[in-house]
This record gives sequence, C-alpha cells and structure tokens, in this order.
Amino acid sequence: MRRAIYGGSFNPIHNDHIKLALAAAERFELDRVILVPTNVTPLKDNSAIADGQHRLRMCQLAAEDYPQLEVSDVELRRKGKSYTADTIAALKREDDTLFLLVGADQYVTLDKWHEFRYIFDNVILLVAPRGEIDYDSLEEKSMEYRANYGCRTHIYHQPIGALSSSLVREGIATGADVSAMLDPRVLEYIRKNDLYC
Repeated sequence: MRRAIYGGSFNPIHNDHIKLALAAAERFELDRVILVPTNVTPLKDNSAIADGQHRLRMCQLAAEDYPQLEVSDVELRRKGKSYTADTIAALKREDDTLFLLVGADQYVTLDKWHEFRYIFDNVILLVAPRGEIDYDSLEEKSMEYRANYGCRTHIYHQPIGALSSSLVREGIATGADVSAMLDPRVLEYIRKNDLYC
C-alpha cells in the first residue's frame, strides 16, 4: 500500500489542507493520506493552538467524504513534542511504501530535524510548494539531500493555495465570513465549541 503522512497543527484544518492531500493522492497514486494533528510542534509557538481533541475532531469531520483520507491521533496519544521520526516509526508497515508530505519551507530545513537521517531512510518526500517558489532551489536541495543522505524526493509542481490557518483564525476572531475557507461541518464545530473567538 502507498500511504503518505501529512502532519500539521491543523489549527484549524481548512480547505487548502484537504485540496493538497487529495491532489497528492491523485498525483502520486497514493492509497491513503494520513492526517496527523501534532501535539507540540518543536519549532513553532504553541500558545495559540486549540486543544488536540478539538483539532483531531475537525480533521475527522473534514475527511469524512474522502475515502482516501484517514486521520491518526498517534502524536496526540504520544504526548510531549511531536517528532516526525517517531510518527514514521509508529505508522510504518512492512508492506508499505511510505511517503511524507511537507511544505517547501519545511523541506529546506529537514536536515535540521530530530533524527532526520531516519526520516530520509524510511520515507519518500513529497514537497508541496507554496506562494512564490524558486523551483530551481528546491531541485538543488533535492540533489543535495540525495547526494549526502540518499533521500528520495518528488516535488509537486503546482503551488498549494494561499489559505492559512492563521488567516482563518483571524477571520473568525474578527467576525469575518470564513465559510469559503472551511468544510461546513468544521465551521459548525468551531462555532459550537467557541474556538478561536
């Protein structure tokens, strides 16, 4: 089975997250894309993040209509910092080809991540550009990772949308109409639970 791990704070999960997951599934012929809400992201400010169970539930709601998407609480159950290498170890199966879906901004710093050699050895990286991306520099980084670490990379030559979770949160906090940004079930859940107000 060809499965991809797609981790993130998903604070909240929005339509561009889902579009990216579905596009990756189609482009790279994936059987499943696993949405993995992080517990504590080591390189981010976690002070404004919603409770993990809320973010997990929003991911489940957003993925409901898509059989190629599944949601895992592996990082939330583990507690502590969310290290990608640990998540890969937990989700890896003998008969799998395992992929890791990351943004271009994350990709260029992967060799600074916790146990990055384990990551490079155990997954094929799928890189999703965002905004104004220099594809030549991504290809250069890909060649560097391959030469130094044997890392396998596919760069998706179609930028993801400009939507961000922080933009969604700001919209909710200011009372703006964010209905075009979120699955209706996610928006209803946010309102019901007074999140991001």
